[in-house]
Amino acid sequence: MPRSRPLVAGLAVAVVALCATAAPASAHDKLISSDPASDQRLAEAPAEVSLTFSADVLDMGAAVVVSDAAGTEWVSAVPTVDGPVVTAVLDAGMPDAGYEIRWRVVSSDGHPITGVVPFTVGDGEPLADGAGGVEAGAAETGGASVPGTDAQSSTQTQIAQEDEGPWRVVLVGAGGAAVAVALLVLVQFLRRRSDAGGAEEPGDEPGSSETV
Repeated sequence: MPRSRPLVAGLAVAVVALCATAAPASAHDKLISSDPASDQRLAEAPAEVSLTFSADVLDMGAAVVVSDAAGTEWVSAVPTVDGPVVTAVLDAGMPDAGYEIRWRVVSSDGHPITGVVPFTVGDGEPLADGAGGVEAGAAETGGASVPGTDAQSSTQTQIAQEDEGPWRVVLVGAGGAAVAVALLVLVQFLRRRSDAGGAEEPGDEPGSSETV
């Protein structure tokens, strides 16, 4: 069997593997629902808040902050993670006011994602965007910081994370193409050497002669 065939087979396997790993790398989990829902007005203060994502999130690095306009923190314990659902218990006595749920979790693909869910209790005034009173990068719950979770930066973070997927596919594809070209050049080089070696007959080396 020609020596180039194993290399061609290896080339095919490498290209298929690169294409197969490109698609999963582009997808991040997303928040699909919350309780309270975004911009919901509740008749009374909730005992807890919950966030449901599109896939199971990692149990490490989950952080939830619920704050009012004065910056008061109402989460009473470290949030719990149960598959795709993150739950945080709240302190009692929340007055009628506007609140924000600021969250950060680690997506199932290992990337951190963040977001903000505003809601209002009773006759309180809804919070304006980014008016939660917690400085971006300084909000904490249970010792876990929630950086960059103001409304504007949260939106930008999620857009950037969603947009990086196609670029990653392009980069992986470019890397696969480079590998394919390099292997193809190597195959051609070895094939030429094989053809050149087969063209020389024994005894035809330079300087050799036959005597009668």
